[in-house]
Amino acid sequence: MRHRKTELKCPICLEKFNTPKKLPCSHTFCEPCIQSYVQAETTEETKFFRCPLCRFKIEWSTLSASEWTQSKLQTDYMILALLERETNDSTPKQVYCEPCKIANEKNVAVHHCTDCKEFFCEQCFNYLHKRKIDNNLHTVTGITQDTDLKPLEMDEPCPLHSGKVLEVFCFDHKKLCCSICFATDHRKCDTVTSLDEIANEKKEQEEIYIDDFLNKLSDVEQCTKSAVDKAKENLGRINGDKESMLQSIADIISSTKSHLDTLHEELKLSIEKKFSDTENCQQFDIECLVAFQKTLFHDKGIIEAIKEHGSRKQKFVTLEKTKDALEKHFKRLCLAYNFSDSKKYVLDIEDELKDVQTLSTLATLPLQQSGENIMTDIKNKLCPLGCIGDQVTFQGSFPVSDVSKLPQFSGPFFHAKTLSKWVLKLSKKDGMLSMFLRCLSADCTDSSYEISTEFRLVNEADREKDIIKKYFNERFLYDSPQKGCSSIINWRILENEYISNDMMKIQVKVW
Repeated sequence: MRHRKTELKCPICLEKFNTPKKLPCSHTFCEPCIQSYVQAETTEETKFFRCPLCRFKIEWSTLSASEWTQSKLQTDYMILALLERETNDSTPKQVYCEPCKIANEKNVAVHHCTDCKEFFCEQCFNYLHKRKIDNNLHTVTGITQDTDLKPLEMDEPCPLHSGKVLEVFCFDHKKLCCSICFATDHRKCDTVTSLDEIANEKKEQEEIYIDDFLNKLSDVEQCTKSAVDKAKENLGRINGDKESMLQSIADIISSTKSHLDTLHEELKLSIEKKFSDTENCQQFDIECLVAFQKTLFHDKGIIEAIKEHGSRKQKFVTLEKTKDALEKHFKRLCLAYNFSDSKKYVLDIEDELKDVQTLSTLATLPLQQSGENIMTDIKNKLCPLGCIGDQVTFQGSFPVSDVSKLPQFSGPFFHAKTLSKWVLKLSKKDGMLSMFLRCLSADCTDSSYEISTEFRLVNEADREKDIIKKYFNERFLYDSPQKGCSSIINWRILENEYISNDMMKIQVKVW
């Protein structure tokens, strides 16, 4: 099967990557490109900038753009390896020393350790590899023109633990893990397998699996493109509705006297303001969808490249990382999205126009809600990729040193299954702590559905003492958008066992 050649290009300059650097949101750019972008997007007043692809908010530091990109951003060694593989496929075989690349040096490798899965120049081999006792038993071969250099293995660094690489995959949670991740969060999981074992087990199916993933990813990209087109169409319809309404009102008011003219001007200003706000929301929605579309296109390009040039392990790791990143990007898209595309403005004109002098307003501008939601289409396309889970877990720490500041609300978190945004509310009444979930998306989903929830009050000293309250398959009504449990625990017990450094940790799971 012949595949078209895929070029690895920076999303900013659209040229091949030059010193690829990875942002916290997992998107990669040329180091000079992201430096220039950061310099252009930040000022002394702003403390953050947004990823050019997914619009993820990245907190800024006091460093200069060049210092920040060099010291804080991780080099994307997988992209470097793929670029080298592209070069090696079209030129005489030549690879470079892995330790030298970490030091931003480029020296030709002359030794290959099959146990370490690394290439070394003469100096690094003699002074780094040979001087470790455990390495004396490793199999090391010299690199010649006839040396088979495939597959090229690059261990992926763990995004949570510096200096650690991804080694295993937890099938229970569908998470890539390093040794620390496994020891802290996945020791009790039933199915945890090393990446090397998975790569060997899936080698016969990898081509079919990747092709299927790429096809489904293309479906998501096409669905997102359709959503962008639909949002732009809605924006044009809103402009048409506005002009039609304003003209209609102008025709009615033109036959009245001075007081009616005054009311006309007041109503016109009100309509202009409401449509302006809606247009701004719709334009922002389009920007969010375009950013998500760019993310899908970028991820598809990376996967096509890894399919052609990567090892089996790289293919599996990249697919799982892409799934995890897509879920996060989609959640951020839905958290930012205003769900304003299906609203329609309808002018309600007062019937009693005979006594104009008694009127305080000429019309109202209510919104009519339709059942159409383009986010549902994108979600349904993402589900076959394994990116959208049926549950979401929120964890937050709340300051309780001053109980007069209760109730408190968490930041919003997103439940993909119901396309809804939620916040956690804490309150104190009659010496008891109460916790509630409150839905922020009552205007964009069905009037009711069933959800299950688990509230967990964390005991930092002894997790066996965590207080857990569960509610299964309860009917949730949006006309009363709040659910939870009241009087969960006596405040005195809370103070003795569940407050650490004046903070209280709470976990909430919704499924």
